[in-house]
Amino acid sequence: MRSWFIILGGLLLWFAHFMLLYAIGEFVGAGAAARLLVVAATLIALALAAGLGWRLIRKSSSDPFDAWRDRLGLGALGLGTIGIVWQALPVLFGN
Repeated sequence: MRSWFIILGGLLLWFAHFMLLYAIGEFVGAGAAARLLVVAATLIALALAAGLGWRLIRKSSSDPFDAWRDRLGLGALGLGTIGIVWQALPVLFGN
């Protein structure tokens, strides 16, 4: 189970961020409060991504599977981080 979390952790974080932003848009609507919530959710998601990435970078393993899993997890985390930032761009540059 730990391997699945390492590999999919960044993508799960991206999914959770997407669902939270969708809920904010659906239930809070547009306005300053919604923008503030989106920015806060994005900063929290990026902080969690940074923490997960830091843990994966600091790990060192002589087992080839563990090293492969950690590299794959970092790649998925990078993709998820790009997705998180991409989802927040309309709030940052919108009217």
